[in-house]
Formats: sequence, structure tokens, C-alpha cells
Amino acid sequence: MNISSIYIYPVKSCKGIKVDSWKINNYGFKFDRFWMIVDDQNHAITQREHSKLALVSPTIHENDDDDNGGSVILTNPENDQELKLPLLPNKGNGIKLSVTICDEIIMAYDCDLRIIEKNLPPKNELLKQPETAFSDGYPFLIISEESLSDLNNRLSLPVTFRNFRPNIVIKGCNKPFEEDTWKKIIMGEDADDNLFFVVARSTRCVMTTVNPETGIKEGLDPLKTLQSYRRVDPGAKYKACFGMNVIHNKSGMTLNVGDQIKVIATGEHIREK
Repeated sequence: MNISSIYIYPVKSCKGIKVDSWKINNYGFKFDRFWMIVDDQNHAITQREHSKLALVSPTIHENDDDDNGGSVILTNPENDQELKLPLLPNKGNGIKLSVTICDEIIMAYDCDLRIIEKNLPPKNELLKQPETAFSDGYPFLIISEESLSDLNNRLSLPVTFRNFRPNIVIKGCNKPFEEDTWKKIIMGEDADDNLFFVVARSTRCVMTTVNPETGIKEGLDPLKTLQSYRRVDPGAKYKACFGMNVIHNKSGMTLNVGDQIKVIATGEHIREK
């Protein structure tokens, strides 16, 4: 098995960037979901409420000579507007505020970190405290090509990985949803210490029905079909599951398309409520 695609999503719920290689830091892929759009009450705005966010495209420009580390530029293809923001506002004069994401209140510039507390492996196996930025809960989401093919065989209109916003796509599994059974994996060539913990199934929501090309919710699928055969987690028995949430055990490594995947432990997953 190996990595076939890598994606980062600099702004939560906005368009992702497909890359061939990307560095990992404490909270996951560098700059992944490092920014979040909020309303006037400082609540997260996502595609669940505003599906057109799928069309807003971020571009990262790093500059070590800039007090803000560079910039992130957001463009909207529907009106040609452009918004330029500091890449690392906490390096400049950023204002800190409390924001709400998934019913959790955190302090942020819009790039603070969050401690992960649920579905973790034993503490004696962790080299560091798991944390994430503005993902829904975990640093990485992995999906296999075989699982997507299985789903598309059940749909009248096939979907792509972009409907599910994974960070890492894997190919070469022996069967669909083989990743459901993984507990520990190693990713990266010649890197046996690149240990990742597969900690929980990803429960899916209405965002999967947004067409990433148009930013429009189109019918009930693929969520309806997933509900018909992928309510498989005893800890989330009314939720459709697709993909696995993953945490890393160290920062500083780089993952590349083509890197091998080695499964070193398997077991049952029951998502904590």
C-alpha cells in the first residue's frame, strides 16, 4: 500500500490544495486548517451552512523576512475578489479572541492549537500530547481508493475524494474499508519511527453532498447511501462513517505521494461520545 494523494486545507471548509509532498508539525500537516472563518458571534462558518465556501481558493506565500511570515490569499472565482491575510498573525499584532468550533470554545488568533482528548491510545505509547488546529477533531483524515470505489459502485452519480476532504488517500488495500481495522501504521519511506495512530472512524455530515465544483448541495447522496450501509461504529450508531481519523507521534517529518504504508497493529474501533 502507498500514499496516492495528499491534500491540505489551509482555511476550514474552503477549497483544498493537492500537493506531492508536505511537512508535518505538531498539529498535523503544516498550515492545514490553520485558519477559520467566523461570524459576528465568533462561531465557525462552514460548508454545512454556506456551501459556496467550497469554491474559495487559498494560496500560501511564505516569507521568512516578513514579520507575519508571509501571507495567505483567498480568491473567489465567482466575483474575482481577493483577500490577503497575514500568514502567521501571532507573529505580528494579531488580536486574540474566543471562537466556537464543534461546540468547543477555544482562544485563537485564527491559528491556535487544540488539545485532543478522546479516542487516544495509551499514554505510554505517545511521545507527545496530540493537538490540532481547526479540524473537526483530529490532525489527519485518511481514505482508501478501494473504499471510494465501493461507495461509487452503489451511487447513480459517482463522487470524488473532494466530497470527503481527506488529507491522505491510500491505494493498494486488499478490500474496501480495510482501514477500519487499523490501529497503528507507519507512513514514509525508510522511516520505521514514522508511527501514526488510527484512532477513530470519521462520522459524516451534509457537507458530503456539496458538489466541490459548484459549491451547491446536490440531493441526498452520497450521505444517504452511506447511511444505508456504513452505520458501523457502536459508539456512533446513527452516524454514517467514511474514512479514519489519525494522529501522529512526532513532528518534523515529511510525507510524499508514493510513500509506503505499513500496518503494524489492528483492532476494533468504538468511537467515544
